[in-house]
Amino acid sequence: MNTDVLNTNLIEVMKDKIPDGVNLANTLMDILYIGKEAVYRRLRGEVPFTLNEASIISKKLGVSLDQIVGISYTNNAMFDLNLLHYSDPIKTYYAILDHYVELFESLRDDPTSELSTASNMIPQTYYLKYDNLSRFRLFKWMYQNEKVNCVKNFSELNISDDLKRAQKAFVEASSYIQTTHYIWDSMMFNYLVNDIKYFASIHLITEEEVTKLQEELLKLLDDLETIASKGKFDTGKDIHIYISNINFEATYSYVETSSLQLSLIRIFSINSITSRDKEMCKNMKEWIQSLRKFSTMISESGEMQRIQFFKKQREIVENM
Repeated sequence: MNTDVLNTNLIEVMKDKIPDGVNLANTLMDILYIGKEAVYRRLRGEVPFTLNEASIISKKLGVSLDQIVGISYTNNAMFDLNLLHYSDPIKTYYAILDHYVELFESLRDDPTSELSTASNMIPQTYYLKYDNLSRFRLFKWMYQNEKVNCVKNFSELNISDDLKRAQKAFVEASSYIQTTHYIWDSMMFNYLVNDIKYFASIHLITEEEVTKLQEELLKLLDDLETIASKGKFDTGKDIHIYISNINFEATYSYVETSSLQLSLIRIFSINSITSRDKEMCKNMKEWIQSLRKFSTMISESGEMQRIQFFKKQREIVENM
């Protein structure tokens, strides 16, 4: 396959990847840090993209190099693993959070922005503003990974002020998305309470720490019930909450605007693999929307169901 064909394939794949209405030349100038004329010479086929440029484009736009050389297979999509580096998990965890804060901040004034999540765990957009709950999630991940042998007890894990600020910034930035849809696994508080009880039973969490976690969970429930009753964040942005009548095997999300599509699948407790592949995002959106058929809406309407749900969750937390 000659260079001209490869160059043409790359251009066609890029055009397919970027959202409608977005200028490809401007996008490439931002990605490759080259001038306008240099970009247009490549788009006109006068100068081929280098292998290094193609690899940068592949990473930034989620373009498969297989597609460029014409050996792509159907049903393939590129994912970013977003894995924490075991040598410095706190630092990389901070970097991942900071990346999502930037993403959400970029959507702040976009009237088309939408976040939808079908979750079998309490979403980060809620629990991260609670110091002990966020610390427990990180502790659990560290304990499960033998390569991260830096803490033995919950009390040994200290979170810096910078990380606390990043977590709270993440929560605040997510509340400015125009429309948020949540479908919750009805067992998600059970799962977390069971985790806390287990670590307490093997003496890695003290009774005093359990009490602090319990207090934050009850406060979290108060906050969630207030948001659900209003159907809006304090920022005035809309939120729609559903309780699923079936359980989920994972947590699925997608973020969508007029110029962005991003799908996320939760893995390894605190990580998410992400993809900007259009077909993957389309399938993720359809999957999450389909789960509403098995769910009951408790935000704004559904007052009786909302009262019953939160009453049951408080009983679970109070009896932990």
